[in-house]
Order: sequence, then C-alpha cells, then structure tokens
Amino acid sequence: MVKEMENPMQIYIRHTLPGCSGCRICERFCAMKHEKKANPAYSRIKIYQFYPGPIDVPIVCQYCTDRPCVSACPTGALTYDSETFTMSVDNDLCTGCQDCNKSCIDHGRGGCITFNPRTGLAQICDLCGGEPECAKYCPSNTLHFLRLSRFPERLAKPPQLIASRIADQMYPVKKTVT
Repeated sequence: MVKEMENPMQIYIRHTLPGCSGCRICERFCAMKHEKKANPAYSRIKIYQFYPGPIDVPIVCQYCTDRPCVSACPTGALTYDSETFTMSVDNDLCTGCQDCNKSCIDHGRGGCITFNPRTGLAQICDLCGGEPECAKYCPSNTLHFLRLSRFPERLAKPPQLIASRIADQMYPVKKTVT
C-alpha cells in the first residue's frame, strides 16, 4: 500500500501552444546540477522531437502515487522518501536492468527514468532538492514547479501521445461538408 503524500511537489509541463521550443536548456542545466557536465545525455529530463512540426515534448518524472517504477526494481535501488517527497537511486544497488523504466512505460507513463551513459545506472528526477534547474531556466515557460496534482499519473503520458495531442492543436482537422 502506497502512503498518501502530504506535501508533494512535481515539475508540471505545460503541453499547450506555444510550448517547448526544443532548446534543451533544461537538459543542460539538469546535467550540470547532477553531473557537472553540460552534456544532455546525463540529464534526468529528456526532450523528444516529433513531426510534423517539429513538436518538442519534455518528459520528466511526475511522481505518480502508485510508483510502478519502485515496485518493479528487483534490487530495491529505486526508492521514494515520504519525508522529503523525492525519488532516489542507490547506485550501490542499481544493476542498470532498466526494469523501472519498462514498468513506467508498461503502465502507460512517459518512461521518464534515464540511464547514465557512463555507468549505465538509473537516474531519476530528484527535484534538485526543491529548486529544479529545468523549471528555473526554461526560457519558454513550459516547465513549472508546483504542488503535485491529485492524479499525477494523468500527466505522465508517453511522449508520442503528447505529441499527437499537440499536433491536433497545431493542425486541426477540418470537417468537410458533403
């Protein structure tokens, strides 16, 4: 049974137009904060690009209340701390099996867990200790740090689905009269 969160926060992503510009500044600031490298491969937030458009979709952990990623971890390396309201990975326990990310995707979520390109170990958003760099430096004002929505699973969608919804906004289908 998952304990109900009392003061959770999340990074809310505004998926409306105009939206993410695809600048990837969020990825760079995240990587700098956690790994002291400006290489987006080390980021815990990822930008996916789709066409027509381009349509850029940021994906980051939405701190789902059921946390399928935590349940799927065979070694207990991925945990949620109900005192600090953050997720973390114990690098000594993580094997890099990617079961956490697969479970996220299998539950219809965004597959938001990334893997360190050097070590192969899981990385997940830890909200930068309460001041997420990605939201702080987002020039398009797409990322926001807010109180967790009541149903964060509703926001944790696959990037393809989000891109499809944005494409529908950009290119609405006109009904033809016959």
